[in-house]
Amino acid sequence: MNITESKYKSIVAQGWTMMFFVFLAMFVTDLTKSAITTDFSKWSTDPGLGGLSILIVIMGVYTFMPMLIQSYSGRWFRWLVVGVTVFFTLFFMAHQATHLLAGDKPFGIMHLLDIAHHILGVWVVVSASLWAKEGVQEKTKNFDERLSD
Repeated sequence: MNITESKYKSIVAQGWTMMFFVFLAMFVTDLTKSAITTDFSKWSTDPGLGGLSILIVIMGVYTFMPMLIQSYSGRWFRWLVVGVTVFFTLFFMAHQATHLLAGDKPFGIMHLLDIAHHILGVWVVVSASLWAKEGVQEKTKNFDERLSD
């Protein structure tokens, strides 16, 4: 593993950790807002019982992804990280867009965390792609060196 590869791997692991923190901050902020206004009615539809199961899966992925990234470096795994990161980023962007289009979450200061999550997601997608490509380029370089011998 070279220094560049280690740098991208660290950025991806750190990025997943930060996205989890921002996700938790969004959840706690919405919950706190409901507690302050003593109106928890919106929670019955968003996330609702079905959405709660999805939240549990999302939290599980967020919990283990940084450790998996630090533990494995296989080429297939790097590209899997790229795919999962793209999926998570697009999922949260689409979720936010539906709220904005439906008008049930007017644009305001509360969206700062959503925007931070989206920016982190794009940053991690780019870094994960560079990490995945770095491994491919390294293997190709080694293969080319063996051919020239």
